[in-house]
Amino acid sequence: MEESLLQILSRYISPMAAENLLRRALGPKAPATPGEWARFIEGSLWPELGRLLPFREMPPELKALVRELKQLSLQEAEGESEEPEEEEALLEEAVDLEDPAAREHLARRLARLEGVLGVVVAGKSGKEELFAGEPIPLELVHRLLTRQGYGVFYALLQENLVALRPLGLGYVGLLARKETNIGRLLHALRRLVPITEVTG
Repeated sequence: MEESLLQILSRYISPMAAENLLRRALGPKAPATPGEWARFIEGSLWPELGRLLPFREMPPELKALVRELKQLSLQEAEGESEEPEEEEALLEEAVDLEDPAAREHLARRLARLEGVLGVVVAGKSGKEELFAGEPIPLELVHRLLTRQGYGVFYALLQENLVALRPLGLGYVGLLARKETNIGRLLHALRRLVPITEVTG
């Protein structure tokens, strides 16, 4: 999300100024959900940008991003309200990312979820990739996020949604259409646990 904002800001101010502006507006803690990001853009980032440039209203790219984020937030809320019992009793599914057959089975199952365009199931010893079109390098995203110690991550990437969950020494990544119900995707990822945590 920060990358998307930097790209938009860099159209109006220098990349260095864009980075400084974003860091200043973000403060110590970055937003965690689409709704929080939308509120951050409207309440913090846009006023800061407005002080630098003589805009009467928010630039169209930022407006469009806020609209998308609010839509995502709405979908996530709908997903949670549609499946309250399922969320409460989050049935864990133990997965062995070092077993090629288990990786393939999980990848094929996740690929059948509504709106999913691509799946990566990666362990230390190998990975299974299924993409409807051109594969995208989710490995890079996972490596960057690992430094921050993430649990579940999702973001808008161009015209699609990306969701990632680290599992043991590997990870599971999903690429989906941006209108996909993010709540359901996150639910499918959160219930996955490494088999080592179950068997000890």
